[in-house]
Amino acid sequence: MIGLADPQTAELWAIYYGLRMAWEREMTSVVVFTERRDAIDLINNPDPAYPMAGLIEMITMLKWEAWSHVDIQHIHADANVAANVLATDCLDGEGGLKEFAEPPHAIIHLI
Repeated sequence: MIGLADPQTAELWAIYYGLRMAWEREMTSVVVFTERRDAIDLINNPDPAYPMAGLIEMITMLKWEAWSHVDIQHIHADANVAANVLATDCLDGEGGLKEFAEPPHAIIHLI
């Protein structure tokens, strides 16, 4: 719930917050899956003229922390059903970052 944003920008924010949460929780190995190849391309080949270049830089800085492994990979939409359900059915409209201690019931059968 980041307000008005195009899908690519929303995905970049999700990648940033996901990496930041993993780093804050002292995880050492992280694989991020995204349906957005264009987001991966922007992270791997930053364009200083891109309107969200600052966000790309924050993601890049997180990637360069002392992880044992960090990778951002493409996943096809049909293999990412749980994430799509979370994005559409499990939000309460209050905004902000949501963290679940347990998977919501709506996705248990998907994972």
